Amino acid sequence: MRRGLSLIELIFTIVIIAIVFTVIPKVILSLNKSDKFAIRQDALFNGISLVQMISKLPWDENNTANIDILHVASGNFKCDENSTRRVGGFIGSRNCEDNLSASTISSDGVTDYNDFNDIDDFNNTDINASYYGLHVGVKYIDDNISYSGQKAVFILNDSPKNNTTNLKMVDVNISYQGKRGKIRQISDFYYISSNIGQITLNKRVWK
Repeated sequence: MRRGLSLIELIFTIVIIAIVFTVIPKVILSLNKSDKFAIRQDALFNGISLVQMISKLPWDENNTANIDILHVASGNFKCDENSTRRVGGFIGSRNCEDNLSASTISSDGVTDYNDFNDIDDFNNTDINASYYGLHVGVKYIDDNISYSGQKAVFILNDSPKNNTTNLKMVDVNISYQGKRGKIRQISDFYYISSNIGQITLNKRVWK
């Protein structure tokens, strides 16, 4: 004789099914949130790494083969053409003896990342991953200072300058694309680089 389900067994079955269908959507939602967090964390990490990589490059195309402080069109800290030193410089310090000028912001005709040899080359560069993107902008900014009595006050003005100055700002914008295609900005990383020439290391043989 075939045994049927009792009312209590049927109620228990319904309760178990209800619990399962209540928990599963929460698990899926939690996994989706974990994926979003991991993607955004990866985007931020790559943004920081990109800024660090750019910061190690020469300041200008003319610094790739020359260590000079470069002449610029405007600013308070120009390298003196007669003394070939910036104010406060001394013989043996970095100088502008070769009389080279800073170039305008450009990519110098590079074709791929292997050709990127100075900061400017990253201007208007887009790096896209599956769900996020990095956009890099490079611009000259104001390097002027004001004085309050005998105290020098530097106020950062990040508006782009048409002329060359002693400061370049690198802006790495990080955006995230959701599953519906909507793009949201996650963060911005800024790096300011100064026209101070290139560091050189001399080696000497000990006898």
